[in-house]
Amino acid sequence: MDVEDPHVREVAQYAVSEHGRLKHLQLKLDKVVEGETQKDTGITYRLVLTVEEKGADTKDYTVVVAEENAKLHLKSFKKVVIKSESSQRAM
Repeated sequence: MDVEDPHVREVAQYAVSEHGRLKHLQLKLDKVVEGETQKDTGITYRLVLTVEEKGADTKDYTVVVAEENAKLHLKSFKKVVIKSESSQRAM
């Protein structure tokens, strides 16, 4: 997937704006890191985004957005959790 594609960035911006609106947060899309699509009755986008919250550092999120009949619907918006080296050793 071309993460620089204008439509992919539009989908990413929608996800950030919608999540910010729902959670009453001031968020700003920094960049689309990676992504993939799945086609069914519409298109489902699974994207990894770097997002900046006002007054805080950037964080990575995994988002799922469904596009059907030219309408976007935010399905999930979750912070990427990276396991630390010590917790990986304990497994």
